[in-house]
Amino acid sequence: MDSSLRQTYVYMKQSHKPPAELSEKKTSADRLSDLSRRLMESDRDAFRELFEELHVTLIRFCWRYTKDDDASRDIVQDAFVKVWEKRTTLDPSRSLLAFMYTIVRNRALNLSRDARHTNGMDTVDTSIDQAMEPDEQVGFKMLDQKIREWIDNLPPRRRQAFLLSRFEGLTHAEIATVMDVHPRTVNTHVMLALRELRLKLRALQQEQIAHEEYGS
Repeated sequence: MDSSLRQTYVYMKQSHKPPAELSEKKTSADRLSDLSRRLMESDRDAFRELFEELHVTLIRFCWRYTKDDDASRDIVQDAFVKVWEKRTTLDPSRSLLAFMYTIVRNRALNLSRDARHTNGMDTVDTSIDQAMEPDEQVGFKMLDQKIREWIDNLPPRRRQAFLLSRFEGLTHAEIATVMDVHPRTVNTHVMLALRELRLKLRALQQEQIAHEEYGS
């Protein structure tokens, strides 16, 4: 491994924060397309920039499958190695983000199967969709806990599509690539998840209002 890639991996190894404490960056499609073109030309700076922009997002995504910090970092490192090895075959018109998510997901699932672990999603740092903003009568802490539980209890594929859409920022086309389904299927999963969460939120609000009226 050449010196620039080695420096990148030293940086990777020095990142010891738990995934939940790492700060994510948002990377535009145009930016990723530009990085793809530069990677095709074996631009090592592009590789370093790609790592700096995506490694946190990928580690957190992977951790939801492995529940293991070290394993998640190792898998993400392997994903970056894979991208570098395949750099000359990258297509800037296709989503590099979806490509990397797919690599990480497949390797995480393989690890889980090999270790006979059950797949699961970590409770995530949730920001509530504007369509689901709560009434002020519902305590935020209680609501946050409830939403985490509701998301965890969604059917696995629906939960995965929802998390990738709402919390990872992937487009439906990118999610379709990661999940190996049609984009319309992704849209259905996300819409059903939103509908279920809205119904549960509405029921919680009504329960809270009834409780306050009964207690007054």
